[in-house]
Order: sequence, then C-alpha cells, then structure tokens
Amino acid sequence: MILVPVGVVLLYGLLAGRWDAISNWRESRRQKAERRRNLRAMRRQRGAPLEQVAANLRRLRGVLTIDEHRSAVHQIGDRVAYDQVLIQASEMLQIEHDLAKHSAGMERNIERLRVEAELERAGVVLSDRRYGQAA
Repeated sequence: MILVPVGVVLLYGLLAGRWDAISNWRESRRQKAERRRNLRAMRRQRGAPLEQVAANLRRLRGVLTIDEHRSAVHQIGDRVAYDQVLIQASEMLQIEHDLAKHSAGMERNIERLRVEAELERAGVVLSDRRYGQAA
C-alpha cells in the first residue's frame, strides 16, 4: 500500500513535466565527470607543456633570423631543431604536416610556413611582434 502514494507522485511528476530537472541533473553530472577525466588526463600528461614548446619555437625562430653569419653546419642544425619543435607542436595540436618527409629547399620552406600559419591559427603565438607593429 505504501507504493501507491509514491506511484501517484511519480505519475504527477511525469504529467507536470518535472522530469526536465532530472535530465538537467544527468547532463550536469555528465559534464562534471568529463571535466574530472580531463583534469586527470592533464595530470598524467607526459612531455613538455605547450607553453614551453611555443617558447622554444619563438626562441629558435629568432635564432634562424640572425644566423646568416654562422657556418652552414650551425644553420642546418638550427633549421633541423626548429623543424623538430614544429613537428612536436603540430602533433600536440593534431595538425597535419609533411615536415617528417625528407624534403629540402623551397618545398620544405613552404611547408614550414604552412605549419606556422596553422599553429598561429590554433592560437600559438610564434612572434613577439604583431603584424604592422613598429620595431
């Protein structure tokens, strides 16, 4: 007999549209669980953080602009290091690239520019100065 009032209340709640609160509660619970999973994944993250990789890109980009007076070996080494950091950043942000291929010359430079543009589009700041800003 005790289930009759419970059943009436549940039926009334169904007819009155009070189940929206339950679906909202489930949605908020699902969002909280997803947030906890994301936080756990961030704690377990291996490797350098994206901010450090972006700082390395800015530093190496500055080195590339002023290395014309250095030897060819240093220039090649700087470009290889820059490409490795570009690859690392693009893999962290899941940006497709062809920098792992053994290309050289103009094709490689075009791919660098494309990957740099994609990284900046994703929000990574590669240069200290903005376009049009005075030196």
